[in-house]
Order: sequence, then structure tokens, then C-alpha cells
Amino acid sequence: METTLNGSRRLLALCVALIGCCCCCCSLAAAELQLPNASNIKDLNELGAHYLPAGYGPANVSLADLQRLLEQKCAKANAALPASEVNATKLSDDIQQAGGKLMECLNGLANITVVLDEVERARPLGDLDVVFEKYCLRLPQARQCLTDFNAVLLPCLTREERQHNAVMQRIIGKLLDFVCYKNGDQIALFIAEQGPECLEQHKDNMGRCLEKSFGHYMPSQLNISTVELPELVLGSRQCTELHDFESCVVRHLENCTNITPSNIVESMFRYVRKESNCQQIVDRVTRDHSQALTQRAGAARSWTHSAGAAAAAITLALALAVM
Repeated sequence: METTLNGSRRLLALCVALIGCCCCCCSLAAAELQLPNASNIKDLNELGAHYLPAGYGPANVSLADLQRLLEQKCAKANAALPASEVNATKLSDDIQQAGGKLMECLNGLANITVVLDEVERARPLGDLDVVFEKYCLRLPQARQCLTDFNAVLLPCLTREERQHNAVMQRIIGKLLDFVCYKNGDQIALFIAEQGPECLEQHKDNMGRCLEKSFGHYMPSQLNISTVELPELVLGSRQCTELHDFESCVVRHLENCTNITPSNIVESMFRYVRKESNCQQIVDRVTRDHSQALTQRAGAARSWTHSAGAAAAAITLALALAVM
């Protein structure tokens, strides 16, 4: 039972990590929010502890530090406007309040601990579809919660970030559709086909995949006085890193007894690629890499041929000299 529960947590953590890689509003919310209930904080910290590599715990950052970072970003995003028209302090305060409402809304719709407990009780009875149907019926409310928060976030984004934000909102919508396809059919299948056990088996490998692909975004030693919030975009670098993370995770999950869990996880990543320009970027990088390997192989064959011809010429010259 404990193995299954841990695996279910990891599935949820993987979904959170995937959305977090693609959604700028979630990035700001995670950094900025104070959850309204202490038990919720414990749940989310526990979720991170099950998924993040060793040494990556909650940063020792005060609320004042986070307020400064957010206010700094709001001011930077509106630098082109006259100072009299921009109140970065109010913008950052609005985001904090909206973030609190977002977390309160989402937690009211689906408390992590309660959901996992219900899943574990329903699994041996074959009633997973009942659990997922109940929560998937709340999907429109969850979408509205995210939309409301995003509307408050937009004034603190640059023009480029706003363009990426529209893509990221679409990605989130598609991921939610994936999770609730036929009232959670995919997730129910994942659990039925020993997906949680598969994730539990490869938890350390997944942590190393995360650290290898995104470790530079998560310094284990954080000097908050020198930190600025990054550009919240899904560009070429982020797409390549996400693809590397996908390849690493799927490669390990394919070693499980059942191939279904790795197929479902890979499908989640495909949703992200198809709804962004990441698929084009990944295709281009793959094509360039293949061409480079072909050219390298051709150069090696050419060198081998030239070396062979040179050796033959030297041998012939020596033979003639002896004669």
C-alpha cells in the first residue's frame, strides 16, 4: 500500500513538474504564495520532497524577499511606461492576493492528500473511475481559477512573456484535458497497469533526470540578494531541456515490467510539444544532430580511404626502391 501511495504521489509530482516547466503563472505562484492552511503547505512540501533530488529543499527565503523580487519584475516589465503610470508595489500585491485565492480555490476543488487517500481506497475495489469522474466534473471551475489568476499576472509580464503565456495557458488546458480524458481513463489505466509502482522503482533515476536537465535553475545554495526572477518563456533552450528530461525519464520507465506507464508519461510530454513550438525545435535539433553525425561518419570514411591510399602508395614506393 505504501509503495502504491508513494508512486501515486510521484505521478502527481510529475504532472506538477511538467506543468511547472511550461507555465509561467505557476512558476510565479509557487515562488510567491502563502497557502491559507498549514496542512496544505505540508502536503506540497511533502510532494516536492518525494520528487526533487537530494539537497534541493525549500529555499530559506522570506516573504519580504519574494515581495521584492516580484515588485522588481513588475517594474522591469513596465519600464517603457512613464513612472507615474506604473505602481509596481500594487501590481505585486495584487498578484500575491490573486495567488492566495488561486491556491485556496484549487485546494477546495482537490486536496492532494484527500485525493490520494480516495485513490488508494478505490483501487482494490475497481472504483477509480468514480473518483476521477468526481474531480473531473470540477475541471471548469479549476480552469476559471487559473484564468482569474493569469489575468492579474499579465501586467507584470513583458511582451515576449505574454506571447509565451498564451501558449502556456493552452498547454495547461490540454494537460487538464489529458488527465480528465473520458473522466480520467488514462490515469486510471496508469494506476491499474502498475504505474505508481513503476515510478516508485525509478524515483532516484527520475530525480537525477530532473537535476541533469533543470539543475541550473535550482541552485542548492541560493543567494537571494543577487537573484532576479527569470524571463518566463518556453524558448529553444527550455524546449530542448524539456525534451532531454522526457527522454531520460521515459528511458528509465521503459525498464518497468509493463510498458504502459512509460507510454502514458510520454503522451503527456507530447501534449506539451504539440501545443507549443517545441516539436519543431526538437525536430530541428534532432535533424541537425543526425546531419552532424552523418558528416562526421563521411569524414571518417574519407580519412580512412585517404589513409589507405597513402599507405598503398608508400608500400609501392618502397617496393620500387628495393627493386
